[in-house]
Formats: sequence, C-alpha cells, structure tokens
Amino acid sequence: MIHVEQLCFSYGGNPILRDVDFDVRSGEILGILGPNGCGKSTLLRLLRGLLTPTAGRILWKGQPVQQLGRREMARMAAVVPQSLSVPFSYPVREIVGMGRFAHQSGFLGPSSADIQAVERSLAVTDTLHLAGRPVTALSGGELQRVLLARALAQEAPTLFLDEATSNLDLNHRLESAQLLVRLNREQGTTVIHVSHDLNMAAEFSHRILLLSADGTPVALGAPAEVFTPANLRQVFQVEVQVETNPYTGTPRLVPLTRAHPWAGIPPRIHVICGGGSGADILRRLHVEGCMVTAGPINRGDSDEALANALGLETVLEEPFCAFSEATLKSAKQLCQKAEALLIAPTAWGPGNLACLDVAHEAIQEGIPVILINPTPDRDFCDGKAWQALQNIEKAGGRCVADTEAALDMLKKVSVSKDVK
Repeated sequence: MIHVEQLCFSYGGNPILRDVDFDVRSGEILGILGPNGCGKSTLLRLLRGLLTPTAGRILWKGQPVQQLGRREMARMAAVVPQSLSVPFSYPVREIVGMGRFAHQSGFLGPSSADIQAVERSLAVTDTLHLAGRPVTALSGGELQRVLLARALAQEAPTLFLDEATSNLDLNHRLESAQLLVRLNREQGTTVIHVSHDLNMAAEFSHRILLLSADGTPVALGAPAEVFTPANLRQVFQVEVQVETNPYTGTPRLVPLTRAHPWAGIPPRIHVICGGGSGADILRRLHVEGCMVTAGPINRGDSDEALANALGLETVLEEPFCAFSEATLKSAKQLCQKAEALLIAPTAWGPGNLACLDVAHEAIQEGIPVILINPTPDRDFCDGKAWQALQNIEKAGGRCVADTEAALDMLKKVSVSKDVK
C-alpha cells in the first residue's frame, strides 16, 4: 500500500533519516520505535506528504505522495498527533466534527452520515460526556481521546498515531489499543503508530520498524524478531531481558539495572575526536563515571562544546589550524596518564593526521588503543590516514563497530595500571 524507498531527510543539512526502506501492508499494524530524536515523527510527516524527502521516494498505491492533494490524503489517512494547541474554546463535538471535512462539500451542513460518525467516535473513545465542554477545559488525557475521536470520525482506511496514548491513564490506554486492534481486525484499518511503550507495541503490532539514534533502520519484522537484547542494546543503550508474556505469547521487555562496569575506580580514558565524532562516546564515558580527557580539538568544534559542557580536560588548538607540536605534546601527556585511548570515527585530513602518530606511540608504550569503526572513506590524506589506522591495528589496536562495542571492550580489556 505504501512503498518507502531509499528515504533520506535532513533539516538544514543535519541528517535525520538515512536510507529507510520498507513497505506498509494494507490492513497491518506497524509500530515505529526508537530513541528520542531518531526521526519517528518526521517519518510520519514524510509519509503524509507534509515534508519532502532529501532523497528517495514514497508511493501510495504507486502514486508519489507529493502528488496527492490535501483532501485526497485526508480521505486516505487520519492522524492523531502528540498534542494539539487549541487557542479557541471550541466545543468538543465541533472539534471531532472537523474530522469530517474531507467528506463534505461547499457550504452544506453536516449530513446524517457526518453526525452519526461523530457520535459513534465520541462514544467509542469515552468522550461523549465531554461533547458540550470547551476543548480548552480538558485535561491532557481527555484532549488526547478527543483527538483520537476526531481521527476516527474521518473514517479513513489508514490511521497515523504519533505517541497518541502517551497522556492516557492505564485504563484508557488499554481501551484505545483494543479499539485500534478491533478496527484493524473488523474493518481492515491500517495503523501506523509511533510509541515509546515497547511492551504495548509488542502486544498489538504485527510488525515493528526499529530506528537507531541517527535515523538508520536497525530491524524490521515481527516483534519477536525485532526485540532481541542485541537490537535493543544497540538502539537504547540499555541491557534488556526479553521474556515471553505468558498471557499473550508476545515479547515482554524487562530493563535490567545497569551494574557499575568497573571494578574499583573507573578508568581514565583519553579520546581523540573532532567534527562531532566524539559526541556519543564522550557522553557515554562521562555517564559511566570515567575520568575522560579529549583532544586535540580545534576551538569552535562541536566536540569542544560538548567537552566543555561535561567539564572535561581538553587539549585545544586555534580554529581552522593544523595541530602544532606543542598541542600534540599536550595530547601525548594526557594519553600517558590514561589507562586506555579511544579513537572516534573521525574524518582525517592534513590538520589532524598527526593524531594517529600520537595513538601509535601510545600503543607502543603499552596503552590499550580502541578504534571505533575505522573506514577508508574518512581518509582525506591520499591514503595516509587509512595506512596509519591499519598500522595501529597491526600493532595491537582493537577495532570495534560502535560506542557500545567500545564500552564492552573497555570492560574486557585490563586497563588498570596496577596490573600492567
């Protein structure tokens, strides 16, 4: 029904979604899950044609979504947003009636079908008793149910829900989920929903699309296929026990309390980064309680801003300048004090190439070096950086895929100077 092909989207040059490929099958319930800021709500807006992809395409029954008019899209899909600011005191019944605009024409008043659809939607969402109240007088949960009623009154074959149950109490949350399942089962309504409630998503979704923090798809499939400890660790950076709900047979997730990974005092770690490449690892190491140092970094670099915010000791160079001998010497001194050195997935140019010499010296001095996802495509030095990275690996450097793997490696590698 909906075909998404090689979809990419950026806000002001900042990538939000990357190479997203999937199909929405007619009559299915598809959950879109992932951490905050990964592009879930943006993806819903792209699917509705409210945003234009940076690359790729979205087709509704073979037709590009951008070619669908507003009224035509309203007949095909209804949406329940995260929240709605209502500046005027419209009665609830009037708000729900706005869902019928795609079925009305000219200046004619509501038809009997319109009235019946509104009353039925109010009834099934437990908002009929609120029908005469001004919408500005509702609680957050009541307003959320009114927005669901408005979407149901639209009688579209597809429903988009953007965290539509987040403000509901447990009773109404379960009622809403059961209502969506019934609509799907009895009327074939296609439901595409964004949620942070992973267990509830596992209960009533046919398939799950799991996005990573950078908007890259990690997994797509049935909840039991997608909800694995490895996938959830990669996406949410927590340890999760995946069990089977004895009442429904669906996956049930139990987050595990994160034990302190270090025996004794957390290690001192130096990070070579730049250009934003250190954002994830600097933050995670800080949260894990490590003594973190960084550099060299040019002033004004986004990694410098993060290091300053975290209060990290950082070796700095002037903006847009190659690292001087004095700067590199200061970085070497921090490396020598560290119990391990991490090299972030940085782009390498003539200005920072000498950092790899610092790393090579560190490994020769017996300091463990971990390289996060080194690849030749970040080499802008005619192959010199890639050769240097390979030399570091040959000398004993450990290559890992991502931040999570780097942390796991630190826990396995003996980094205590007392046991060197």
